[in-house]
Amino acid sequence: MSMTRRAFNQIALAGSGLAAAGTLTGGLITPARAAQRLLVVQWGANWIEVSKQITADFNKTNPTQIAWELHSGGAAAVVAKIKAVWPNTQYNVLSVWDPVFRAMIREDWLLPIDESIVTNLATIPDQFIQKNDKGQKMSVPLSTAGAFWGYREDLLPGGFDSVDDLLRPEFKGKLCVPYPIGLTGLFIVSCAIQRGGNEKDVEPGWDLVKELAAKGQIGMIATNNSEYINAMASGEYSVGFWNNGGWFATAKNFPVKLKNRMPDNKGFLYNEGFCVLKGSPEKAAFEFANFFAEPKMNELYNMNLGSGPTQPSAKTNPMLVDWYYKPDELAKYAYFADFAYLGSVMNEWNARWEREIVPLVRRG
Repeated sequence: MSMTRRAFNQIALAGSGLAAAGTLTGGLITPARAAQRLLVVQWGANWIEVSKQITADFNKTNPTQIAWELHSGGAAAVVAKIKAVWPNTQYNVLSVWDPVFRAMIREDWLLPIDESIVTNLATIPDQFIQKNDKGQKMSVPLSTAGAFWGYREDLLPGGFDSVDDLLRPEFKGKLCVPYPIGLTGLFIVSCAIQRGGNEKDVEPGWDLVKELAAKGQIGMIATNNSEYINAMASGEYSVGFWNNGGWFATAKNFPVKLKNRMPDNKGFLYNEGFCVLKGSPEKAAFEFANFFAEPKMNELYNMNLGSGPTQPSAKTNPMLVDWYYKPDELAKYAYFADFAYLGSVMNEWNARWEREIVPLVRRG
């Protein structure tokens, strides 16, 4: 769904009738109020479907013309596309998630959010909003997503109460976990938190991962959502650490219990939403983002995504009601990782995983 700036402008102008829409004002010919044009980047599948539905409502009272381009691969791919042509990018509004927000903030590509236009930002928890070094708000979070430990209740009726429990003999070969590059290293960070560390004090996490691998507890290392969903569906694996999308798909067919309120660990939260690139029609872009952030639209947006709404007053899909946290639970149960730091160490962690963990998994 890619288009050049020239093609986009030609399509938009063809429908605007600007040549015939002039009105005489002060001796000058000026067009009647022309529709603003935005090119928005969004994920495919359910994301683009619900986005088009919401946009149809937006356009009932707003003349903005919206064109869409879908992410190709992961959302991080758009960073390379923009970098190759900056500042002459065709994009205006992008739907991305926290690590990509951080990358674009670092490049100084984004406009600070104009809260006089994006008024719905005021009711979104501050922890969800990405900021620059000056403290300016740079994102409009629309979805709360996360990475969590969990298990299939039909295969593991007793469950577990701590990640350290997974070292017990009955869990041998039952764990399905991601490579470090998957989920930006959050699996290793979770193991570090279990032993008193964090992403910047990660050695305790590597030690726990080595214990799990050496004991043969790790049965599969999944590389993507499809692999994880199939692994959980096979019945060979009953415990995993994965994102809400994989768990949501699994929960449609099997009873799933997420362990996102363990006393000695955390559930990882990150957010997906809109940001606005410099050089965009600011008012139109911010009005568009604000409409999606309105509580009723935020509820509609998330209902079938496996994600939680960012507006506290928006209803969550009943299947997910225990997956996410109320605002007063965030401090106790939720962890917001430093994705800028994690991005800087991913190559090192991937190499270390291949060198230190993979051989243990094979032997285990």
